[in-house]
Amino acid sequence: MRKYSFIYSLLLAVVVLFSGCKQASDLKAFTEANYSLQEVHDLQLNGVDVMKKRGPNDFTTSEGDSLLASISNNTLRASTTLYLQVQMQEPEEVRQMTITEMKWQLLVDGEETLQGVVQEPMHLHDGLNELPIQTSVLMSEAEGMRNYEGLSKLMTLLSQKRDLRQNLIFQIKPTVQTPVGEVELPKYITVSGPRSS
Repeated sequence: MRKYSFIYSLLLAVVVLFSGCKQASDLKAFTEANYSLQEVHDLQLNGVDVMKKRGPNDFTTSEGDSLLASISNNTLRASTTLYLQVQMQEPEEVRQMTITEMKWQLLVDGEETLQGVVQEPMHLHDGLNELPIQTSVLMSEAEGMRNYEGLSKLMTLLSQKRDLRQNLIFQIKPTVQTPVGEVELPKYITVSGPRSS
């Protein structure tokens, strides 16, 4: 009986070791992958569908007041669906990763402007990932001061309705599930925009 128990324990240890090695390999592959944001659908800020708005006059007074108060109080919330393309360096290998939390930040002309945290689990794989998310939207701060200038630049760029890829950088910093617990990636990953045709 003791012999069978030893063999079972040995087999279990081998399975855990190999699954751990596979997850470590997957984590490395996802860290080295290329990420590009293909589309953003149904973007809502505090429940207001901003995808249908073309200018300030499209917002009702109550919508405008609510959004302005949330920006002032740094309590803005967003919900959207991101279509994130993940391109692995070895696409023939089947890999997946569970993200338990994801920090993000938006840089405008190289300056951190907006940031937030997605706290619901997401599962990534090679190829196109459809990710429904809800997140806080906070203004970045430097020395205790909010970056209103960056927010003003962002609003100006949006009102001009042109290609923003030269001005905006979107970065993510996932925390991933591993056999030894949750591990936060050491640095932000830059997510590119879709390639222009």
